[in-house]
Amino acid sequence: MRILLVNPPSLSIFSTFGFSQPPMGLLYLAASLEAAGHHVQLRDLSLDGEQLSRQELQWADLVGISSDTTRIIKAQAIAKRAAALGKPVVMGGPHPQFLPEDILADGTVSWIVKGEGEAVLPALVEVLQAGGDPGSVDGLIYRDQGRLRETPNPMPLDVDKLPFPAWHLLPLDRYQSSVAGRLAAPVVTSRGCPGACHFCSSSIFFGRSWRARTAASVLDEIERLYTQYGYRAITFMDDNFTLDPRRVEQIADGIIQRGYDLKWWNFSRVDTIVKHPGMVAKMAAAGSAMVYLGIESGNRETLNSLGKQSSLEEIEQAVKLLKEHGIGVYGSYIIGSLDEKPSDIERNLQLAISLDTEVAQFSILTPYPGTALYQQLKERIFTRKWKFFDGLHLVFRHPTINRHHLQLLLISSFIRFYRRSRRSIDGFQEVFSRRRLSLRSLVTCVWELLV
Repeated sequence: MRILLVNPPSLSIFSTFGFSQPPMGLLYLAASLEAAGHHVQLRDLSLDGEQLSRQELQWADLVGISSDTTRIIKAQAIAKRAAALGKPVVMGGPHPQFLPEDILADGTVSWIVKGEGEAVLPALVEVLQAGGDPGSVDGLIYRDQGRLRETPNPMPLDVDKLPFPAWHLLPLDRYQSSVAGRLAAPVVTSRGCPGACHFCSSSIFFGRSWRARTAASVLDEIERLYTQYGYRAITFMDDNFTLDPRRVEQIADGIIQRGYDLKWWNFSRVDTIVKHPGMVAKMAAAGSAMVYLGIESGNRETLNSLGKQSSLEEIEQAVKLLKEHGIGVYGSYIIGSLDEKPSDIERNLQLAISLDTEVAQFSILTPYPGTALYQQLKERIFTRKWKFFDGLHLVFRHPTINRHHLQLLLISSFIRFYRRSRRSIDGFQEVFSRRRLSLRSLVTCVWELLV
């Protein structure tokens, strides 16, 4: 079967600053479909100037679209184009799974894939080719005689047995993500999350059990990216890269033993860093350049309300330990929690400044569909314009802060953090150094922040 996989366009505010990464979910899906003998094309419309042609849609026997919340309207527009040509459409990603009635309402989407699609979609294609019943495939949501039907959840995948992503289907030279000034390739080494952060749907989408690839498998993928594609930097994209410190040390040892000149970036929990200084030392020796820490807040009550277990003392220790080993810190902060007042946001900013991390990311608390926070706040949500669910806009009625005031506090936090020293300004410029910004794109970016 001929299958067209489509990644919808990004919001202007993200594409303006070049936050472009290859769509890893679709790359894994494409590899699994090719392994099953199908012909696959992958179109990433988040790249500048990319348009999906009528001819590409006509080529396909089946169109697959993946979407998060912010891009769902654009994803649905693509689905309508495909359906108008008589093409069956299957959609995946967190937003369709968590709000299936909205997605299936107009009949343009035939099936929604729940969770991981690498086994579900090939099974669906096989059934369709044989003229069978899609209801026999685990992991689907669809309409049957007007009623919503959901088949059982698929079994969690053995991530070590998945084929490597189908890199050959994308123009890799057009992606601008970088680490320490080097073009970087994303790598996913695990799935699932045992955590229970109220604002995150990862543990629901991928499951609470953490499934990790072996160090040998990760190193083999790095070798392919290093030797075949020429990458000298890696972004480890999984939420829990350091959950097994021994595995991290094995990956670091392998990088050193193979003589790779690599710089890399990864997510980590604060407490994991603090408890495993030996792991941090090996990471530094193997080229770790920056670690993303979900700091979120220094207030214990706020952290509790977000489902975070770290403390201010652990946050300070983790940042100090990483700095001692020459590893940069990308600190993430959430503003606008229900218990916060403007004075609390000011204290959060002062914490970010005192920690003096290379990067600070400030986000407005956002109740994404599928999260515990969404269930808690859904009666307070005042807009269903999904493009505003981007962490940069307030979308629910906050008990103490006006939404426009919070918007200004967000912008002020960024400005005050990055203008404080020459080093911080240089850090900001390093993040965006590969992107040529036009006046039009900047105006669009500012407009989307302020509307």
